[in-house]
Amino acid sequence: MRPTLRMSAPILAALSITACTDRLAPPPPLSVSPDVVSSADPVIVAVGDLVCGSGTPAGTPCKYAETAALVTSIAPSAALLLGDIQYESGSLSNFNTYYHPTWGAHKAITWPAPGNHEYQTSGASGYFDYFNGVGVQTGRAGTRGKGYYSFNLGAWHIVALNSNCGSIGGCGAGSAQELWLRADLAANPASCTLAYWHHPRFSSGGHGNNSSMQAIWQALYDHGADLVLAGHDHDYERFGPQTAAGSADASRGIRSFVVGTGGKEVEGFGSVKANSELRSSNSMGVLKLTLHATSYDWQFVPIPGHTLADAGTASCITSAPPPPPPPPPAGTTLTFSPVADAYTFRNASNTNYGNASALLVDGSPQARTYFKFTVSGLTGKSIVSAKLRLYAVDPSDAGGRLHRVSSTSWTETGIKWSNQPSYTSATIGTIGAVSAGSWYEVDVKSQVTANGTYAFALESTSTNGADYTSKEGLTANRPHLVIVVQ
Repeated sequence: MRPTLRMSAPILAALSITACTDRLAPPPPLSVSPDVVSSADPVIVAVGDLVCGSGTPAGTPCKYAETAALVTSIAPSAALLLGDIQYESGSLSNFNTYYHPTWGAHKAITWPAPGNHEYQTSGASGYFDYFNGVGVQTGRAGTRGKGYYSFNLGAWHIVALNSNCGSIGGCGAGSAQELWLRADLAANPASCTLAYWHHPRFSSGGHGNNSSMQAIWQALYDHGADLVLAGHDHDYERFGPQTAAGSADASRGIRSFVVGTGGKEVEGFGSVKANSELRSSNSMGVLKLTLHATSYDWQFVPIPGHTLADAGTASCITSAPPPPPPPPPAGTTLTFSPVADAYTFRNASNTNYGNASALLVDGSPQARTYFKFTVSGLTGKSIVSAKLRLYAVDPSDAGGRLHRVSSTSWTETGIKWSNQPSYTSATIGTIGAVSAGSWYEVDVKSQVTANGTYAFALESTSTNGADYTSKEGLTANRPHLVIVVQ
């Protein structure tokens, strides 16, 4: 809903919370922490980019003691730290020397997410040593090597994520963190959900948008999450609800804040991004959130002498997520992986892309994708359904049009634009708009009639190309032909 600006409610009583221990990546089931029940609506604070340390340049404002004092005055139930907690390198010595005497006073209510400066120390070891305990594998900061975890607070489910993607095996669709997140959200169907990490998906600050977190945002969007918080850019910015691709979506979009105002310094903005509602680079302070059962209030609380005033309220998302696909028809399901798949590229007409981990479909520059399947087990059976299923890894307004290819003599390592086989003009089926991290399918029952080898081509006239996982990509996301027989 469109927010109504107003001042936040009075500060409410503090509430203790219980964190989930970090859980293994899917498949589920996962252990889930119990909901924390309270008659009061919990108040939390959130901020990133905090404490100056050894190596911080002379003349840096370093107002982190003042922001820590704000937390004392607010007395929240929890403090969510949005990364770059300790500059310049998050060593244990720096944490103990600089962070602990100020922000360390709030350690018992702190739930951190790591930033890039934490990883200036190998494996963010100082960060994990400080928050979990020296050498302790799992604790308040999640599990070493992962750094993502979740917990429940009042009616809300809270998820801390790690945006240092290169240090944890990636953040894309099918990564360990993305799979864990989807399983965690499915296991915690709370009325309201908040997620936070360091590098913002959307920002008008100097670092700008971060596309590496798009699949994470998509998972949150698919499960009806309400709020995302990040730091990294040393400013304050509020975005209206939007999709993972950055399109405004008032009904199911996720509102986000960049709160890199924790005390080191503030910096100016670059190009203003779509859906940015408010920006400020003149105040340090913290974001205060009051978490009601079906809504939330926000208020930026500046340190003394700084003047930014931003406050409002909004309801949690009440519209249900898209329904799951219908169960397959009764019968025996036969699943076939492609014996060959590849894309061809007009601008490199003599280059073969058979070993690529992605399959491209584009109208400009032109790219087409070819599939070949060998089908068996149909003798004496009645075909109930036959569907080609593809996993999108790049969003597009048009996923492509599927055609039959008569020739099956082409090979995965030999096909190029210059020698690609022709396809029939008739369209078997069309894939509409696609989002990264989702499955799409085309009904090919009219084409698959008996045992044999079948080839297909996927093409598009859209200039916004779509990408899909190939059989060389992540195993769980490879193309497949699913045939149900009786």
